Amino acid sequence: MGMKKSRLRNFVYRAPWLATAALGVSLAFGAGVASAAESVLTMHIEEQTSWVSNFNPFDLAGRRQSTMDFIYEPLVIFNANDGGKPVWRLATSYKFSDDLMSITYDLRPGVKWSDGQPLTSADVKYTIDLMLKNPAVDTVGVGQTVASVEAPSPTQIKINLKAVNSEFPESLADLAVVPEHIWKDVADPVAFKNEKPVGSGPMTEVRRFTPQVYEQCRNPNYWDAASLHVDCLRLPQISGNDQMLALLPEGNVDWIGSFLPQIDKTFVALDPQHNGYWQPPAETVAFQMNFKSTNAGNLEAFKDLNFRHAFSLAMDRQSMVDIAGFGYPVVNLHASGLPPRFDSWRNKAAEGDKDAFMGFDTDKANKILDDAGYKKGADGFRTTPSGKPIAFPVIVPNGWTDWIDAVQIAVEGLRAAGINASVATPEYEQWRKQLLDGSFDVVMNSRADSATPFQGYYQSLSTDYAGKLTVSAPRYSNPKLDALFDQYRKSSSDADHKKIFNDIQVLIADDFPVVPVFNGPTWYQYSSKRFTGWVTDKDPVMNPENHDNNRMRLMHLLRLKPVQ
Repeated sequence: MGMKKSRLRNFVYRAPWLATAALGVSLAFGAGVASAAESVLTMHIEEQTSWVSNFNPFDLAGRRQSTMDFIYEPLVIFNANDGGKPVWRLATSYKFSDDLMSITYDLRPGVKWSDGQPLTSADVKYTIDLMLKNPAVDTVGVGQTVASVEAPSPTQIKINLKAVNSEFPESLADLAVVPEHIWKDVADPVAFKNEKPVGSGPMTEVRRFTPQVYEQCRNPNYWDAASLHVDCLRLPQISGNDQMLALLPEGNVDWIGSFLPQIDKTFVALDPQHNGYWQPPAETVAFQMNFKSTNAGNLEAFKDLNFRHAFSLAMDRQSMVDIAGFGYPVVNLHASGLPPRFDSWRNKAAEGDKDAFMGFDTDKANKILDDAGYKKGADGFRTTPSGKPIAFPVIVPNGWTDWIDAVQIAVEGLRAAGINASVATPEYEQWRKQLLDGSFDVVMNSRADSATPFQGYYQSLSTDYAGKLTVSAPRYSNPKLDALFDQYRKSSSDADHKKIFNDIQVLIADDFPVVPVFNGPTWYQYSSKRFTGWVTDKDPVMNPENHDNNRMRLMHLLRLKPVQ
């Protein structure tokens, strides 16, 4: 524990001397300041060492995280904090056919693209057809579910399904509808940087872009302009948690999505009248192994349930929470990995003896590996039962200091069990690229949850999505689980959904495809010095986070008003 305590002390006190490293960002805040008449909201939503101009919604690895919602508005958003109730945006309603084999969306009439051209069903049809023809841009999985698309009228889009899928509207909530008149002339929709985007959302005009800061301003033709009281978003380049800490005393950031250690001291105390936060438990964070690893020894180990169980027993989850996470996360001790927010869905049959490998027991981990034939060499590290070496880095984005510390704790446990693990910290954009192209072995990752737990499990563990999203990086495939996912989507009754999801939890607990460790908090901090209307624990109407996996961040933006 001594080493872990010293890591804690170093982590807490190293921020002040990083203030000079943050100077470039500090200056960027004030450079080119907009007219005093404009309301400019400064926000932190991602961490990079340098901004690259890329607003292509189909480029999951490279796009700026202000692309979705703010440039490309969803058809509909489902508010998990309101029982999954739909919040209508580009669409005003949808209806399944009687046989559930098609769904028709009514689009909002009179919507224009930011360049003044009308947004119609032809654009929606074009976008989905583009995904059907080019799987590389299929970010929502329409290739597995959609048979064809029709546009019966300018304000109606009919989507014909390959099979009954009651969950289809939820999966389409992440669809970025793009303008056909722009994208039809794009030769390579994957490589296109879309530096001057034409969009439908509230903030489409990229007024200024440098490697240190960019500004994304009001759409001159936004359909819901009456609800929008922010003129521009300013996004300063911030490379990691430490740099964010060094900038906080300046008080220039309004909407933050960061890990802030000892938040009451490092943030709230700087301006108790205005600085606040709300960080309820959120998605499950787990270690994911690549089931398509090109390393023969690692692959043999990853596919062995004994190895995955031993891996889990080497995890000191409580230290990850207390030391790396400063007590913000919540330990997850269920093999199914179900988040606390879905307690009403919890199946007790997926717990009990099935959670036997969720504790911290290095001796038991060593015994499992010994019994399974993982022999230790002279260096103390194990080989597979067939004699192949096992060695892998666990990748975690550079600058994510809390996750890096958690991974270091995990690596200590793995090495104590004779597993040759290490830590690698690629830049965030490269980290995402590795998850999508499969050039990794182990990653600590989280998955985005939707209004129900189904979508998060389906997207991260189904064969349909394997390797297509960052959450599905493990490339896991299990025909029995796929069959349950299929049953769930073909059912339209809540009772059947609960019963099938009970079976899904049991199967996952048994096969243990990922190693859950904790549920991270919702990363949300705000300052009311310049804007009011923030979501708080006293008004918990939506997920308040500004990260790319939260569609409700659009509605949060529309609540905000400049202080008069």
